[in-house]
Amino acid sequence: MAFFRICRGHLSDKAAARWIDGEGHGKEERVMSSRGNPHAGHMPSGGRGMAISAWLTGVYFVIEMGIGLWTGSIAVISDAFHTFSAVGGVLVAIAAARLAKRPADETFSFGWYRSEIIGALVNGGFLLGMALVVIYMAAMRLGSPIDLPTGPMLIAAAGGLFTEVISLWLIWQQSKTDLNVRGALWHIIQTFVGSLLIIVTALVIKFTGFLLIDPILGMAFGVVLLWASWGILRDAARLLMEGTPDEVDLRGVIEALEAMDGVQDAHHVHAWTLTSGRNVFSGHLRVSQDADTQAVLKDANTMLKSDFGFFFVTLQIETRCLDESGAEKIDVTSGPAETVDEP
Repeated sequence: MAFFRICRGHLSDKAAARWIDGEGHGKEERVMSSRGNPHAGHMPSGGRGMAISAWLTGVYFVIEMGIGLWTGSIAVISDAFHTFSAVGGVLVAIAAARLAKRPADETFSFGWYRSEIIGALVNGGFLLGMALVVIYMAAMRLGSPIDLPTGPMLIAAAGGLFTEVISLWLIWQQSKTDLNVRGALWHIIQTFVGSLLIIVTALVIKFTGFLLIDPILGMAFGVVLLWASWGILRDAARLLMEGTPDEVDLRGVIEALEAMDGVQDAHHVHAWTLTSGRNVFSGHLRVSQDADTQAVLKDANTMLKSDFGFFFVTLQIETRCLDESGAEKIDVTSGPAETVDEP
């Protein structure tokens, strides 16, 4: 009897892999890793843009908070809090990006790349907290609106728009590929929207005298912040849970591997994100006895990197399956065992 497309934990203890020798034909090979995929994106970094954004928003926070305390405007004060959170968000992003540059060692064999995901998680949590504070402050003001001086409010908003447009321009491109920077970007976007709301609030109060516009718009903005924080926290949590990247069709990867010459089975396949722009893949390939294992290994690695954009690949080549009993729960390809008679 011979196993056919099983590799699902049904072999005896004698089925063990051997490290490849010089020629490697007809033997089990363990581990092929490679780096340097040009299709896998670029590692993000703190950069001058992030540093300049931190300085701009920090200086503006002091000015805006002073105006907010002087006028008593919930819109200006809440936006000042947003500005403060933006400063913190950018600083967290810079610190996490610098940590991510540290090389791998025996303690952190994948390096410090995941620090950027932790930074994104902190940013998302901070954003969530600020959203709840804004909603609470707006709800309190709904019961007791106050008359507000519109001139200082407009000055605060104009200054905010100036600094926020510059900051957004500095980090916009980087935020598209870096979840950590995207968290910082959302902090700046919230202050940008807050500045627009201050303008709307000031003009409505000036021309209509409708004082409730201040807490109403503040509460609406808080809801928007809740949505933004949820998106960042969800994405960061998925990365920390080793979820398959959204852009990776794992079933398509399996089918492509099994379509290769000499490959009979692809199993125990895993795809996850190390950090933004760095997807990793590992898997087992069962090949026929007469397959050129070195060629299969090389072709599979090349395909995974060039066609699917993986940054790092680890493949285990087998002519017989290892004893994988008990690991079925982490094998998305696991299924019932099938056997065929050898001729």
